[in-house]
Amino acid sequence: MKVNAKSYPHPVLGNEDDLAGFFKVEFHYELGKEAIVLNPTFSIKNNGIEELLKKEKASFVAEVECGNTFYRKSFLTRKQLERFSIPAVALRDRVTVGFYVCADQDMKGYRPSELHPDYGEAVFDVEAGDVIAVGGYCSFIAEKAFDPLRPPVASFISIIEGTRHEDPIQVDYDSDKITIVLSKSDWKKYLEVRGQKPAEGIIHGSIVFPVLVDAVHKVQKDDGEYGERNWFARIEAIMVAKGLSDKDPVEVAQKILENPASRSLQGIDTLLNVSNEQVYE
Repeated sequence: MKVNAKSYPHPVLGNEDDLAGFFKVEFHYELGKEAIVLNPTFSIKNNGIEELLKKEKASFVAEVECGNTFYRKSFLTRKQLERFSIPAVALRDRVTVGFYVCADQDMKGYRPSELHPDYGEAVFDVEAGDVIAVGGYCSFIAEKAFDPLRPPVASFISIIEGTRHEDPIQVDYDSDKITIVLSKSDWKKYLEVRGQKPAEGIIHGSIVFPVLVDAVHKVQKDDGEYGERNWFARIEAIMVAKGLSDKDPVEVAQKILENPASRSLQGIDTLLNVSNEQVYE
C-alpha cells in the first residue's frame, strides 16, 4: 500500500508522524462477469479515532477511481471487514483505490489522542467529510482475462517490427504495453522461431528478460513518469500478488518469467539435440 504525504489543516493518522498508532488496509478484489467486488480489511490503532468510529462519528472510506471510464465513487462503512460491489462495466483497465477514515459530522475543537508534541495544545475544527486517517492507496487491472498470479507476458509486453533493416533492439515505455522494436532483419528471424516451444525460453531469456528488469526498476522507483500506463499497473499487480514488491529487479523479473535462464538453456539443449539427430540420420 502506497502513502503520499500531504499537507492537511489538522493532524491525520498515517500522514508522517502526526499521530501515534497506525491505519493499515489489507486489500483483495474479485473480478466477475457482472460485478467487481472489493474486499478491504481495515486495521486501526489510535484510541481517539477508534472511539469516533464506535460512536458513529467517523467511517472507513474506500474511494474508487477509474480514469478510463471516469468512474469515481466513495464507499463508507464502520466495519473492519467489508465487501463493496461495483458493476463490471463501470471499470476498465487500471483502477485506483484509496483508503481513509473520514469524519461523519462537524467537530469543533478536535484534538485527537496521541498527538505529536509539536502540536502543543492546539485544537482544530474538522468538517464532515474531512480525512482524519489515511491508509494509502493501491491499484489493480479490471480485466477478467488478467490473472496476476499467472500473467501472460503478452499482457504487458509486445514485440514488433521496426523500420530499420539492421539495428539493436529499441524499447518504448510510452504505450499501454512495453514495446520491444526489432530491426527488419531480426524480425524475420523472430518470425521463423516464434511459437516454437524450445524457442520461447530463449526469447524470454535474451530479449524479454533484460527489458523486464528495467521495467521492474521503473515500477519500484515510481517517479510518476509511467504510472498511468497499463503495463505499469499490470507489473505492479503481479509484484503485489506474488509478494515481490521489495525484491531486487533481477529476482522479480526471473520470478515473473519463471526462470528464463534455465528455460533458455533447456531450449538450446533441445535444439542442439534435434540438430545432432538430423546429422546422424
